[in-house]
Amino acid sequence: MYVSKLIELIRELRNFTLFWLGQSLSEIGNRLTGFGLGIWVYHNTHAVTQLSLVIFFTTLPGVLITPFAGALVDRWNRKWTIIFSEIAAASITLTLAILLLTGNLQLWHTYVSAFFTSVCGSFQMTAKGAALPLMVPSNQMGRANGLIQFSTALGQLVAPILAAILIANLQLQGLLLIDLSTYLIGLLTLIFINIPQPESSIVPTMGMSTIINDIVYGWENIYSRFFLLILLSFMTIYFFVNGMTSVLINPLILSFSSATTFGSVMSIAGGGMVAGSILMSIWGGGKKSLSPLFLFSALNGIGLIITGIKPFIPTIALGIFISFFTLPIILGINSTILQTSIPPNIQGRVLSLFYTLAGLAGAFGNLSASPLTDGFLEPMLSTDGVLASTVGRLIETGSGRGIGFLMVLEGLLVLIISVILYNYFALKQMDEELLNTNELIVKNKIINTLDQEH
Repeated sequence: MYVSKLIELIRELRNFTLFWLGQSLSEIGNRLTGFGLGIWVYHNTHAVTQLSLVIFFTTLPGVLITPFAGALVDRWNRKWTIIFSEIAAASITLTLAILLLTGNLQLWHTYVSAFFTSVCGSFQMTAKGAALPLMVPSNQMGRANGLIQFSTALGQLVAPILAAILIANLQLQGLLLIDLSTYLIGLLTLIFINIPQPESSIVPTMGMSTIINDIVYGWENIYSRFFLLILLSFMTIYFFVNGMTSVLINPLILSFSSATTFGSVMSIAGGGMVAGSILMSIWGGGKKSLSPLFLFSALNGIGLIITGIKPFIPTIALGIFISFFTLPIILGINSTILQTSIPPNIQGRVLSLFYTLAGLAGAFGNLSASPLTDGFLEPMLSTDGVLASTVGRLIETGSGRGIGFLMVLEGLLVLIISVILYNYFALKQMDEELLNTNELIVKNKIINTLDQEH
């Protein structure tokens, strides 16, 4: 039954299907270029610091500018915002290709291109998220988000393999040209689809103070709705933990095993992510969105605990598989909740604030992992460390055990918070009914605000 509904979604919603296929292909092209540029930077500098700077310029600028992008997305036509962002990103890729083919590509060019690609990405991400509810019925939103998560999972699994193969034969310029062609295909699909534009709730004036007021208004819509505030807090914690985990997996495995084994475990993790996105695409997250969100986040916590509990590859592979399996489901359900409970004309502002806090939380998670393990937990769980006779008896001692302990602590944190929130909303009977009620509250608030403005 679920599969037939997914097939029905793809057949009937021509606009969404073309949008999804075009943007999926474009995303894979982006990942190919990102992987290839990382290889080029490292081969030309042999310095991890330079590679870290490219990653920094690819992520942080976009995160910081996203609230402003959200305010502008609610003012602009969403279809053309996506199109112009794609054109700008394609122009950056074309510039890099020309510089490389003429032998003029310098390291600083990659920093500048990463910065502007990040800015384009913030507009694309916010506009796409706000456009989806205009193309898909609310009862199909979960499956649509599942398909989007499937594209992301497939890109993460396939792009590094493809890039490694292609860069050996076509070099970096070949990857850039492939990326450029995927941009063109994505643009063609956008031209032929219709993305309805919501009725604007914004007074048509421009200026920095006006845009800041729009951002504040987006925050007020979150702050005034208790369940959105809880959801934002929970997802911030989740992305902080996810940011730490992404840094810890590599040293956790390499502390006692080989790089080949690490690659095998990460392939299993990628398979888990694909499997989770397929489940989300078929199932759709259910009618009651809050309960499944906390159930799967609790399962995510269990996966992290299993990953860190012992220096044993089979248990680590199982834990990582569970954790990555739940990731697209958690993200898909979170997106569905936001897109179905927030009026379309303010989604840019609200979604952008969620994206910004999630991105910052992930970045702080990345930064926190190393000091916590190297400075505290690894020495404590050495063979003669202060925790060797207590915690060490359970999770063992030695190299990498501080990392494992931090992953266990992460898992316990996610598990406990998920169980508390699941029980809280279950006892209050605040689930699907809550979302519908809050939607009416926000619609009334917009109407009242417009009345005051006029």
